[in-house]
Amino acid sequence: MSTAPSDKLPTYFIGHGGVSILFKPGYGPVQQDLREIGKEIKALKPEAIVITCGHFQSENDTIQVNLKEPTKVWHDLGPSWHTTFPHVFEYQYPHKSSRALGEKVLQHLVDHGIKAEGVERDLDHGVWVPFKLMFPEGEDELDIPILEVSTYDGNDLNAHVRLGEALSSLSGRILLIGSGMIVHNLRATREGTAGTTVASSVEQAALKTLAVPSPRERNTQFLDFQKRHDWVDAHPTEEHVLPLYVTLGVGRDWPEYKVWNQDRYIIGQSYLSFRLGALPATSTELAGHL
Repeated sequence: MSTAPSDKLPTYFIGHGGVSILFKPGYGPVQQDLREIGKEIKALKPEAIVITCGHFQSENDTIQVNLKEPTKVWHDLGPSWHTTFPHVFEYQYPHKSSRALGEKVLQHLVDHGIKAEGVERDLDHGVWVPFKLMFPEGEDELDIPILEVSTYDGNDLNAHVRLGEALSSLSGRILLIGSGMIVHNLRATREGTAGTTVASSVEQAALKTLAVPSPRERNTQFLDFQKRHDWVDAHPTEEHVLPLYVTLGVGRDWPEYKVWNQDRYIIGQSYLSFRLGALPATSTELAGHL
């Protein structure tokens, strides 16, 4: 067991939610906690962000790294939004991208035995939606590149832990983030008849697991979530939980953690977010003055 070395940044899992959290009533507490995470991240002064996301999944066993520069906001939203809330297609999020960073990450993965390839795509809503709240335009914008790396096809959780382990040795002050959801069942959310039992139960299990003092045991217990009787109700498809396991791989040696957006679940969705690893003392002091 070890703490994050002073020159190593912690890692984050963000419960990103959908575009609804930007404008629908009742999401104020979720927005506030995402903003707090953003302030903490800005105080770390990373030189870039590398992020895996529930909306970027490879079609096979080859990890994809985005090499496109520049990138724009991709309104990867369902067709019903055009008739219900068409204004969401007007959302933008100014940001930086970097082909050079993508090539660095791609080579790093290959050097660490990860099959990987470069692709070109724009920034999906699993990144720009939470980042609009974490780093709001015109107020506290990011001035560093954002690079998306895919998850694998399928639901091999161990493979995603290994992906996180490989990413964790990237050189430089690169912040690694997983963006997904601990519970993600949009059908349950739309139908609204299932209640919040599944979301509450899985979230409480996650909180209990995060509190396990041994990082090795913590990861083992999270890997066992796939055996839960309600797992298929929490994740009819598992793409949104895969970034969590990448985060566990990055923070595999760090017992320290902090949570945000606890107990703010709805039917079919949990917005629980957390950090693994300790903050450098200077970052803690800076965050307190933001």
